[in-house]
Amino acid sequence: MKGYIIYQSSEAEKNAGFIGKLKEEGNKYDISFEYVPYEEYLEHAEPDIVINRTRDYRVSRHYENKGIAVSNPAYLVHIGNNKYESIRYLSERLTYEVKSNKWAANTWFVGKSDLSSLLDNEYLCRLVSNLAGDASNDVVIKSVDGHGGDEVFLLENGAKNTDKIKEITEKLKGHDCIVQERIESNSSDVRVYIVGGEIYAAVLRNGKGDFRANHSLGGSASEYKLMSSQKSYVMKFVEALGGNKIGMAGIDFILTKDGKFIFNEIEEMAGSRMLYECTDYNIAADYIKWAGSFI
Repeated sequence: MKGYIIYQSSEAEKNAGFIGKLKEEGNKYDISFEYVPYEEYLEHAEPDIVINRTRDYRVSRHYENKGIAVSNPAYLVHIGNNKYESIRYLSERLTYEVKSNKWAANTWFVGKSDLSSLLDNEYLCRLVSNLAGDASNDVVIKSVDGHGGDEVFLLENGAKNTDKIKEITEKLKGHDCIVQERIESNSSDVRVYIVGGEIYAAVLRNGKGDFRANHSLGGSASEYKLMSSQKSYVMKFVEALGGNKIGMAGIDFILTKDGKFIFNEIEEMAGSRMLYECTDYNIAADYIKWAGSFI
């Protein structure tokens, strides 16, 4: 069987090791994987299976329309690369049991054409008060499509920090954004890796001198053993996201000071470097094992 692993060219360079692992594992299941640059995928003959690592849902849709097995599916690529759409999607599909308690930060969408409205102090005061309880409380502002902690900013003292809000809006020009209340967490979050619709592993990330916990920003990472109650809770999100339609992805939860999980985002193109560094899991092997049965 022929398989394609599709990446943006710039991303492929950074992920050459992972591509090599996927190819090696594919050979064990008689799948000959080939790396195909995103810029060229339309020029190639049709394969039997595709691993889409481009963050572009249209790639998945292209192969789905031809009846070709593709991971991840288009809907998941779309919501997994838009922080606002993922919250909307989950809010429509999570069980009442989950939604009856706080499951995500209070969130407000700000389109790129409306970003300048945040410079209006009266509007910002109302917004921060509604989200965080008081106009002087901290909020977080993010682009909907940023990754690795990029384009995520903390606005301390809320609407009172006029100089900072000018700086943030300048950096986020051209992007749709969300504004969220800040969840107190000691700069900690948990990434839960999902493979084939099942919980695969979890990693605790701690920020280093930064409110963001991203490993790529210098934070530390260690394996995190989920309790049975946490597994049951996470599986509610997995089921809402499509269960075994999920090939390989990460779901990030803020770990609050009292030990609760608050949904943060879906990392549809979850990186594996952190997992290999702090655990003995071989996610490439297990992902391809699942993909071989998925065809």
